[in-house]
Amino acid sequence: MTNSDIENKNMRGNEYYLYRIKFIKPAQVSLFDSFLTPQQMFERGLAERPSLDGRASNVWHIANVEHITADAGRFAVGRITKTTVEKYDFSSGDFTELIDDSGPYTFVYFDSAIGLLGIARKARVANDVESIARNIQRLLASTSLVKETGFEVRVDKIPDPLGFLQKIYGAYAIKRFKANFTGPNPIDADALFQRPMSYYGQQLGADQGSVSVSGAALNEDAVAAVAKSTAATGNGASALIQEEKGGSTTYISFRGDASRVQVDADTDKERTLRIIQTAYREVRG
Repeated sequence: MTNSDIENKNMRGNEYYLYRIKFIKPAQVSLFDSFLTPQQMFERGLAERPSLDGRASNVWHIANVEHITADAGRFAVGRITKTTVEKYDFSSGDFTELIDDSGPYTFVYFDSAIGLLGIARKARVANDVESIARNIQRLLASTSLVKETGFEVRVDKIPDPLGFLQKIYGAYAIKRFKANFTGPNPIDADALFQRPMSYYGQQLGADQGSVSVSGAALNEDAVAAVAKSTAATGNGASALIQEEKGGSTTYISFRGDASRVQVDADTDKERTLRIIQTAYREVRG
C-alpha cells in the first residue's frame, strides 16, 4: 500500500449508520417482567455475548463489549467462517491450501439509554449494513432473558428526514400525513404522537400501526415535529403534498438508507461516540 493509498484511506475514515434497537414488551407480562426496562434488556443481552448459527456455516457473535460512559459504549459483531488460505510450505517446497477460521467483524457504538446504534459499514462482514443490523437483531432475540420474557426485538434504521422535511416546508399545502409506530418506543419518543400511540398499540396486542390525518392544509410545523420523532424512533412517514396552488398532489416518504455519519479513521472511541450521538440529535431535532 502506497503512502497515497494510506492517506486516502484515512480521509475516507469509517461510515456509521444509525439504527434504533427496541425491546417491545408483550401486552401480557408477568409482574417481574413488567419492571424490566428496554435499557436493562439491552445491557443484559450484550453481557450474555450471544452466538448464533447463520447461513453458509457462518456463526455470528457479539463480543468485545465495553462501556465508554455509564450508558454508552461499543461492541463488536462479526462472523466466524471457514476460509481457504494459500501458503507456501518451505519444508516440502510446495504450495498448499489450508482450511482455517476467519473472523471478520465491525464495531457498533451504542447508547443504551435511548436504544441508539451506530453500525460501522464493513464489506468483509456483510454486503450491506442492513444485513449486519438483522443479525444484531437475531443475536439479541436469542438471549435467555428475551426468550423468557417474550419481548420482541427490533433493529430499525433511522431514516434521514431532511429531504422529506424540505418538501414539507416547500409545499403550498400538506393534504395528508401518515406516520407509523411500533411500541412502546424509546424514552425520548414525542409526547404528541409516538409515545401515546405505541402504548395504544401495545394494549391492543398490535406489533405496529399507523395513523393518517388529512385536511385542506395541515400545520407544517406539527407535521415536521412528528416526522422527526418518527424518524428518530426508526419508523416511517409519508405525506401527500400540493407543491403549488392549483397544482396536482405528490406523494412523498422517507426513502433510502439509514442516516449516516462519517468519522475520520484516527478518531478515538470517545469522540466517535459523541459524533454518533450528535448525528442522532440532529435527526431528532
